[in-house]
Amino acid sequence: MFDNGTSIWDTLDFGSPEFVEVEELRAGILADEAEISAIRARQIARLRRLDVLQVDTADGARTMADWVTANLDISPQTAGRLVRIARSQQPDIEERLVLGEYGVDRAAFLCRLRELGAPEEVIVNSSDYSLGHLYGLIDRLRRVDELSEELSFEDRYLVLQPSLDESAYRIWGQLPGVDGRIVEKALNNRETELPVLPDQRSGQRRADALTSICMDSLTSSAEDGKGRAVTVAEVFVDASLAAPTFGEAGVTLSSGPRVGPNALDEILCTGKIRVIVEDADLRPIGVSDLGEAIPPAVRAAVLHRDQGQCQIDGCRSKYRLQPHHIRPRSRGGDHDPVNLVTLCWYHHHVAIHMLGMILEPGSPPHRRRLIRLPNHDPPQTTHRSVTAFATLN
Repeated sequence: MFDNGTSIWDTLDFGSPEFVEVEELRAGILADEAEISAIRARQIARLRRLDVLQVDTADGARTMADWVTANLDISPQTAGRLVRIARSQQPDIEERLVLGEYGVDRAAFLCRLRELGAPEEVIVNSSDYSLGHLYGLIDRLRRVDELSEELSFEDRYLVLQPSLDESAYRIWGQLPGVDGRIVEKALNNRETELPVLPDQRSGQRRADALTSICMDSLTSSAEDGKGRAVTVAEVFVDASLAAPTFGEAGVTLSSGPRVGPNALDEILCTGKIRVIVEDADLRPIGVSDLGEAIPPAVRAAVLHRDQGQCQIDGCRSKYRLQPHHIRPRSRGGDHDPVNLVTLCWYHHHVAIHMLGMILEPGSPPHRRRLIRLPNHDPPQTTHRSVTAFATLN
């Protein structure tokens, strides 16, 4: 209501050309959809006959739904629903489809509900229910017997496929319902504990959550700031490749994966490392001692100074706290506490070493801010002397 007692409806001119055009457009869209439903009904009748003739087998398709997907160029979900309606042979539901009163999704849901023994009043009065409500009814009515549970468990699998140079991994698989829910809940819980970065997609946060959970299984929890660093036995640096590319080529871990400058900087920040510098013929020309990148006493002192929490402004996370070199070691930075700042795993691993963000120069020591650098050429100081890595200890 406005102050003068009128409503928004009192301000509308139902006879205006714009209003008339809007109503005509809406009516036209609804008429188009009704026509589409009628056409789908004709397709369903023809699919029923093709199904009897086993066209899918004749054309080499695995199933009728596969044949429909390929030949109608529609999604597998829509194809499956067309085939379900065709095989259900429920004339009353198809008649509503012909009249344009139902869409394909609603018709397929109703066929499934009737198969599952849903009350007939639900079918008759289905227009009173949203598609989401109907799908929920299907889920509640669907039976899960012991055999289907066993088959679901036996079909579980997880595949990790590295790229040829192991610089990236693809992960996919299948879990039975209960196990899948456990994994989903664990990832959701960990995801909510991670800070939010600008322009970050949900799938990226879920990937970070999975990585952090796996880190917990490999090393002790860092809630108390005493989390062990993951040990990397050797980092091989091909000087002839690393120097001219600023570390973008020629750096490989002993376990196989190639890494770039960001990952190398993180390794120098964290794990136990031995750097082996090689010439073009892969002959070692410099080897460092195996040791902590940052001495334990220095780690403890920096953690105490920073009051046991991440120093990024607004972050209160204490998850896997790690000291970070403000000036990277690959660019001449050392273990002096003045050059170290305590960051949580997420801001250290994800924001800085994976996304390439840096600490904003001049931000206060206990209110550090991150900035994303614009596109720029690699600093000429990076790996200007690759053999210097051999002196790390």
